[in-house]
Amino acid sequence: MLRFENVQKRFPDGTEAIRNITLHVPQGQFCVVLGPSGAGKSTLLRMLNGLSRPTQGSVYLGNELISDQSVQQLRKKVATVHQQFNLTPRMSVALNVLSGALPQVSHWRAALCLFPAELRAKACRLLDEVGLTPEHLNRRVSELSGGQQQRVGIARAFMMDPAVLLADEPVASLDPRISRGILELLHRQSRNHNTTVLCSLHQPDLARAFGDRIIAVNQGRLVFDGTPDQLTDTVCEALYHGALNRGHDTSAALSAACEPELAVA
Repeated sequence: MLRFENVQKRFPDGTEAIRNITLHVPQGQFCVVLGPSGAGKSTLLRMLNGLSRPTQGSVYLGNELISDQSVQQLRKKVATVHQQFNLTPRMSVALNVLSGALPQVSHWRAALCLFPAELRAKACRLLDEVGLTPEHLNRRVSELSGGQQQRVGIARAFMMDPAVLLADEPVASLDPRISRGILELLHRQSRNHNTTVLCSLHQPDLARAFGDRIIAVNQGRLVFDGTPDQLTDTVCEALYHGALNRGHDTSAALSAACEPELAVA
């Protein structure tokens, strides 16, 4: 479903955000991208919706190369759940969810908020799936708690029946109890809709609890690729120790920490 082939990303100031990553993610997999701040997680995700272009290498969605020519069409297959929700606070819950279907409606309908009946019914169904009741439909998003707002964001993300969902630190601004509930919901929705998920996180415990597969990125390199059981405390310590010692190559420490069968860069 998703393929990164020898991908590199170098910014104009010389920063290497991604260093020669090759990664294949099959359809329907919930793949967690773990790593410290600045490791390259967000850059990796942004390559899938065309917001960041590789300096070298190729990124594919299915069999289609993500390029200048294809990106607009491919974006219709990719949805995003954001760390800061990216909702419109003064708009109602219903309109925020319906905004996820804007690529399917004409400009005049969008301007007048005249969504077809089938899209309004779908928005109601998705809100029910994420645990919000009809009484929430006409409330302003600004009146909701952080956890409720993220539920709105998840419902909006599924309005286009995406093939791929990018969740970029979706629980970073939520407390631990609510974070677990949001990830349970995201995992369940991805299963129900057979959606491939790439979810970046900081928390190893949540990665182990919800990931079908965990990859770890540090200093732009893919340094771990394995199952939740294989992500040991020793591997985590080596991964995050690198965040405290920037400028040092942490590959050797991670190689020593990981089991021989793991794929370690």
